[in-house]
Amino acid sequence: MHLRAIHVACAFVLSLASCAEARAASPSQPVAELIRRFQHHPLVQFGELHRNVQQHAFLQELLREPGFICQADDVVVEFGNPRLQAVAEAYTTGEAVAEDVLQGVWRDTEVPFAWNSPLYRRFYDTVRAINVDRLCPRPVRIVLGALPLDWSKVRTVADLEALPERDAHLAEVVEREVLAKGRRAFIVTGKFHALKKLPKRTPGGAMDPPFALLIEQRHPGKLFSVVPVPTAAAARTLGMGAAPSLGIVKGSGLERFDFGIITPGLTVTLVKQDGKHVWRPNKDHGWPRMGEIVDALVFLGGDETALFPPPSIYLEPAYQAELRRRVQVIKAWSGQDFPTVLEELIEEAKRVGE
Repeated sequence: MHLRAIHVACAFVLSLASCAEARAASPSQPVAELIRRFQHHPLVQFGELHRNVQQHAFLQELLREPGFICQADDVVVEFGNPRLQAVAEAYTTGEAVAEDVLQGVWRDTEVPFAWNSPLYRRFYDTVRAINVDRLCPRPVRIVLGALPLDWSKVRTVADLEALPERDAHLAEVVEREVLAKGRRAFIVTGKFHALKKLPKRTPGGAMDPPFALLIEQRHPGKLFSVVPVPTAAAARTLGMGAAPSLGIVKGSGLERFDFGIITPGLTVTLVKQDGKHVWRPNKDHGWPRMGEIVDALVFLGGDETALFPPPSIYLEPAYQAELRRRVQVIKAWSGQDFPTVLEELIEEAKRVGE
């Protein structure tokens, strides 16, 4: 995560979305392929790189394509607190919701900064538009899959440790809200939650299994997972062809490649670079073959542009004070130095406002 906010013009983001929405009736090759896959799997999952503008333009294309999204009863997202499920459902079905109440959907999660990107708010807005415009014969329901966290009751590490493991909780949500009801869902999470197998060597010993692995173990063949190829160099190595392109892994030449080609590090470490803190991937830990981990790869062009929120949001007095409290508890819980991240964001906001 870069701490220096990358100011991407709104016109750029909107133009990407507009291009996706204004395309000819024939969907792009990746979208057409996922339409076909959705006909055979009740769960289709996209594992995004957080805040990536290009990948969110693709998500917008999927959301706006009736042939794809109208197969879904639900859209399950990692970036929302299920305690505010009623708020999210009200908003995405067209009801008026106060802004400060709506913001709690993504702000009141265990992830302190990532979901503040305008890309996630736009995702909710698009689900709302789908339902208001009646793009599909029936409404599409949003389902929030983050931890059911009540920050007003969190004071110590013990309060966070009492919560379920993130991926296990998300799997339980999908089993209860989607599979048990005979429904179908489009699932959007971070990339690592979309993996069906872990590396041979993991830092610090055993790791909790990702969401996709849990679903595959309990419900074989129900989930079709897709992750992006992040760079043009990786796409060339894999023989992906020109963007946009989607390749089915199993039964193709992609199956034999090492997954480390598109994900060299399993974890990231906060390091200082040019006077700022940035997240740096750790070394490879022995990835299995691609065919054991994901069902499809999508190459969208390799643009790594990320969209961060204006840093001024961290100057909101009540939000800033609450974030300061939360990140101290998170640091004691996981060791992540989010207090340093927050202070740098606050200082940046002050400089921008001068």
